[in-house]
Amino acid sequence: MANTDQESAPLIEDNHQPQDLAIDIPEEDLEPAPECSIYKVPSCFREANQKAFTPHLISIGPIHRGNTNLARMERQKQRYYQKFRQRTSKKTLEEFSSFIKEHVSGICKCYDVDFGFDTELEVSKFVKMILFDAIFIIELFLRNSENEVNDFLFRGRWLRLELQTDLMLLENQLPLFVLEDLYNLAFLTSDKPSFLHLACFYFCIDGDQTFKRKGIKHFTDLIRCHAVTTRPSNSDEKIDNKNMYNATMLHEAGVKFEVVDDDLLNVKFEKGVLQIPPFPVVNATETIFRNLMVFEQCHYPGEAFFCSYIQLLNYLIDTDKDVDLLVKEGIFDNRTGSSVAVANMINNLSMGVADLSSCFDKIEEDLNQYYDNSWNRTKATLKHVYFNNLWRGTATAAAFIVVVLTLIQTILAILERAIPTK
Repeated sequence: MANTDQESAPLIEDNHQPQDLAIDIPEEDLEPAPECSIYKVPSCFREANQKAFTPHLISIGPIHRGNTNLARMERQKQRYYQKFRQRTSKKTLEEFSSFIKEHVSGICKCYDVDFGFDTELEVSKFVKMILFDAIFIIELFLRNSENEVNDFLFRGRWLRLELQTDLMLLENQLPLFVLEDLYNLAFLTSDKPSFLHLACFYFCIDGDQTFKRKGIKHFTDLIRCHAVTTRPSNSDEKIDNKNMYNATMLHEAGVKFEVVDDDLLNVKFEKGVLQIPPFPVVNATETIFRNLMVFEQCHYPGEAFFCSYIQLLNYLIDTDKDVDLLVKEGIFDNRTGSSVAVANMINNLSMGVADLSSCFDKIEEDLNQYYDNSWNRTKATLKHVYFNNLWRGTATAAAFIVVVLTLIQTILAILERAIPTK
């Protein structure tokens, strides 16, 4: 990656070097700590699409640290470190470093990783990594809110989107409490917006007053919380809908598909109308969705609302014809150009998924019952065959009237012959 800043800076200045770091990291059980929320992706999910879980531009946190393919962005972290020092002060950076040292044990418990620090030097390197990654994210969000269009990381749209996607990856996270506490150390008394507000603005999501109460763990959790804010309620009991009909079959049975401006998961089915919020399909869609699904499987197995939504889509989409139908109805905004690719993506997303919530079970059952009603299919066939446009509908109606009049004329003629004349 090209460097746009000629400043040269050591990773941490000498007077910031951690001294006498005697930090007790207790031995952990085989199971992750209760605080754990940043997981290494299980192999059953990673094998489906390795690239969807691997950062392409920047490493954040310990899991992908040392990946040589991401080394060029380390220079940008150094540049942002110097810019942040100019924005704040040397004292602020010292406070940051002290805070991280004091919370090393708590930070480590957030990761599904066995750190096993043997020396103070290893702890010191960990502190430096967290410090530089945290400062990079804080400075990035501040520049985004300040509309720094001339910054190298904002000039190219592809670079901006790539960076944004990397910061959503489950394995590429810092605990949110670290970022928020460091940000507050620097700006709590200023008029700057909260860190959570900056994060929502960066990821282009609407802020929600409930986010703070939910105790969001990191950016993957933030994206997931936003996605599942509004959704159908769980069914009272689990309903097995393994044989749900696809979108084309439901349409042929008379189900009307309607796009509604609402939260992604707020799907409704009433009086033969399936209301679905718009579903944008871009190059990063699969990556984002896979990370949200794995996070749910690891951290919210009893509340896997997003996984259930993807399962509903999987039922509706069998082939490219189903995708084309939903594009035609304005539900899918396919920016990839290939309906076949979208169908394949949706069909493969649920590989390895075990735990699902029951929030879409009732909708799936109602759709099945609607299709199984023969009268609904008969009405739909009549509509599709004889009334699919104005001219054919008019011709059908006219033909029906002619048939009725002919039938009446025939009956009258028969009656006339049957009644004897006086």
